[in-house]
Amino acid sequence: MLFDEILEHIGEFGPYQKRVFYLLALPTIICGYQVFSVIFVYDIPAYRCAIPDYPNDSFKIQNEAHTQLINYTIPSADDDDDEGSVYSMCKIYDEDLTTTNTSRMLESTLYTYGSNTTRTKRECSKRVYDKKDIESTIISEFDLVCGEEIMRSHANSLQFFGSFVGSLGMGVIADVFGRKKAIMISLILHIGVGFTIYFAKSFYVIMGVRLLGGISSHALFAIPATTGIELVGRSKRSFTGTTIEFFWAVGVMLVLPVTYLTRQWRDIQLFITVLSLPLLGLWWLIPESPRWLLDKKRLTEVEVILQRICKSNKTNLPSGALNPEKNEDGPQIRIWAMFTNRVLIIRTFIIFFNWYAVNLFYYGLSLNTSNMEGNPYLNYLYTSLVETVAYVSCIFAVPWIGRRKLHFSLMMTGGLALLSVIPVVLTDGPAWTIVVLAQIGKFCASFCYTVLYIMSAELFPTVLRNSGIGFCSIFESLGGMTSPYIADLGLLVEGPLGKSLSLVVFGAVSTTAAVISLFLPETLHRRMPETIQDAIDFDKQEMVRPNRKSYELAPLS
Repeated sequence: MLFDEILEHIGEFGPYQKRVFYLLALPTIICGYQVFSVIFVYDIPAYRCAIPDYPNDSFKIQNEAHTQLINYTIPSADDDDDEGSVYSMCKIYDEDLTTTNTSRMLESTLYTYGSNTTRTKRECSKRVYDKKDIESTIISEFDLVCGEEIMRSHANSLQFFGSFVGSLGMGVIADVFGRKKAIMISLILHIGVGFTIYFAKSFYVIMGVRLLGGISSHALFAIPATTGIELVGRSKRSFTGTTIEFFWAVGVMLVLPVTYLTRQWRDIQLFITVLSLPLLGLWWLIPESPRWLLDKKRLTEVEVILQRICKSNKTNLPSGALNPEKNEDGPQIRIWAMFTNRVLIIRTFIIFFNWYAVNLFYYGLSLNTSNMEGNPYLNYLYTSLVETVAYVSCIFAVPWIGRRKLHFSLMMTGGLALLSVIPVVLTDGPAWTIVVLAQIGKFCASFCYTVLYIMSAELFPTVLRNSGIGFCSIFESLGGMTSPYIADLGLLVEGPLGKSLSLVVFGAVSTTAAVISLFLPETLHRRMPETIQDAIDFDKQEMVRPNRKSYELAPLS
């Protein structure tokens, strides 16, 4: 008897399974917080050159004497084309400012703003930062501006490269040594990385451990989510697949109050690290995945877990259910088998490109939040609420509206919304319009993320479904690795289109992915393919209508 058939007899999602599933979902809160906290931790506040040998200098004007001292030392922004700033961000006048001439300057009325434009200038070695929104970020503490902004993109990209490594390495550990051990290893790694970053005195140390942080962040979402889904029956996979996104959204939302109350990047990092410590208790609270145990022929341990499910559901385990000869799922083959047929080759590459596009779309818009005009906390709140609404919408739309139809419509809508930024910028439209268009894009990206995961699982045949989803994670990570550089295009490109150029790129990639997704078959109300031939003939099978009294996806065979 196959494992899904066993669960149909003893209960697909009873109290015991729910308890374990929600415990497994807790690490995804940590993951969501860690990934999105970088929006504030790596924020670039407004800044200008610091007055040399003036220990009490601050970005905020203190008094009239401070204003005169700044005017004497710092050129106006117009001289250096520092858009949006009154004073130069990166240059000072090329002369020493001693206590003697400072006093003379303050006693004189000669040096007023704009009177020093003919003096020579040089690059300053230190800046002061605006602390209105956040007291300290990694950028302000390590002074990573004036040509060093690309280091932020490098650090964020390293985290996504870590996700790329984690999708391969931690997946292998989960398959070889078990889901439970992989989750514990990821938690320990996450905690170690968190404390290392908190105490780090060098930005290069932070960059190095961000790679390890990416490995743990990916694993803390993917492995618990997979383990939770493996514990439930086939008719409940859509529910668990969308519910897990809510725990991610909780982590995303948690960033806002913590950042608003602490205003210090080290405290933001410390909070999630300390919050992760109790999760080590999951070792004693969750079982190993019964499907993994069954695959390893550890039938005694499988029976113990199934008996707990039976006791919770008040059912009995069918006689002979765990006969090893009846629990064979058939031969496993390699992902390369998807490239043996023209139909499958086209379909596979379309899926891979859409994973790249939706991840670029999703994370790029998330990282771009700090570059938008307006209050950063309100911008983040709007973005987080939009994402949560998208996940709620998934619950009602996914079971009944075609996956392809949903994915195409939302990727196209989101892409066109971002491309609409072009006329707004060229006509000098209001800044709030760009914010609204970006939120439309974020809604569509969040929705498509969930839809694409379900659609991909329903298109890959059972004999290589795990391998197929694993390769999707590779292209997903590539999208994440690219997104920080595109999100920061506004730092590199001057002119009115500079700050919105990243949105235009995201929009172009999204609309392209939407168009080619039309060549994928619809998966709603169709049985999942078991073999390569089933996948080839996918379009030929008849639709299987579910009972519309329940929110269930198409039956998973």
